[in-house]
Amino acid sequence: MLQIQELLSGNIPLLYAFDEKPLCVDCGLMDYQKALSLQLELHEHVANEELPALLLLCEHPPVITLGLHAPHNQLLCSKEQLEAMDIHVVPTRRGGGSTAHNPGQLVLYPIMKLSAFGFRIATFVHAIEQLGMQVLKKTEVSSMRKARYPGLWVGDKKIASLGTQIKQGVSMHGIAINLYNDLTLFDYIVPCGIEGVQMTNVIREGGKHIPMEQLKDIVQSNWTSMCLRQKHSNET
Repeated sequence: MLQIQELLSGNIPLLYAFDEKPLCVDCGLMDYQKALSLQLELHEHVANEELPALLLLCEHPPVITLGLHAPHNQLLCSKEQLEAMDIHVVPTRRGGGSTAHNPGQLVLYPIMKLSAFGFRIATFVHAIEQLGMQVLKKTEVSSMRKARYPGLWVGDKKIASLGTQIKQGVSMHGIAINLYNDLTLFDYIVPCGIEGVQMTNVIREGGKHIPMEQLKDIVQSNWTSMCLRQKHSNET
């Protein structure tokens, strides 16, 4: 897996330019605004075919983000109160509504030209959810999809939030999987604008604690094989 320092240095091995596999990049703990700016920059390079498909793996310091669906952006306290607690509120152009990120949550940002792998938007979203399900399965937590509600659920509790943006046929944003994070941050919002929804994580569900680095390796392996299967099935 490529480290973020290698990507930012510009010294990406030439073979990646001719490799059909998506390139996974470990960003570690990264400020959300910095990660958003990085996505925008990389999106342009991928759209111009100057970089291969990318999957960024991140954790973020505490932050609340808003989506394009204004009715689903619901804060339960003022932005000023949140800023006083050093919790920034960041508007984005992804789908969905308000959500929260903090350490212990694994966030995956695929930046890829969907047509290059034969993805339609629906199959792309399905693939991202499947990737999250595989991560949670490793922790012995069984998750599921719920019709009309993107993301992953354990019964009626939400364990992963999903919101994407497709521009010039290239994806941005992605899925946030609650592993070992402090869930109290979600008390300041109505997650995804769904009244009464309860958030959960691997700890609350009694799952197995797997080191984050091991889970990132699982993500890399599963995402690579998933994308290549999709690409090859589309070519046959």
